[in-house]
Amino acid sequence: MTAPGLGPGAQFIRTTLPTEAATDSVRNPYPVLLNTAVTEIPAGATGPVDREDGPTPGSRAVEGGGGGYLSNEVAYRSNRLRGALAPELPGGHLHTPVLTGLPTDPGLLTGPEFERNETAITAEVRAVLEHTAARP
Repeated sequence: MTAPGLGPGAQFIRTTLPTEAATDSVRNPYPVLLNTAVTEIPAGATGPVDREDGPTPGSRAVEGGGGGYLSNEVAYRSNRLRGALAPELPGGHLHTPVLTGLPTDPGLLTGPEFERNETAITAEVRAVLEHTAARP
């Protein structure tokens, strides 16, 4: 399948972000993990195979490590464009933890636990970005 507007391209795109810096930099409150698991149809095969160590050459993508979420499709397309237009720029995709802690009262839109979790996730994403930023 070809993504509209992009023409033929790679089935899988490897991150060019400094994954070691991301996974080693921040551990609390949420560990940062590199997920290389994929579901692919290997070259010459007809059925899907789950692999923990990334795709094999010539395989067709079924699902990447982040699952079948819309954010993965957006990340794929934007990284395809980045690779075509500015390949020197690093690119990848970061999933954040599920934001939990909303009050049980449906009339309340926020609460202390929710706001603590939101602040923690935001701070951690900022820390990961700071640790992985390109340095001269």
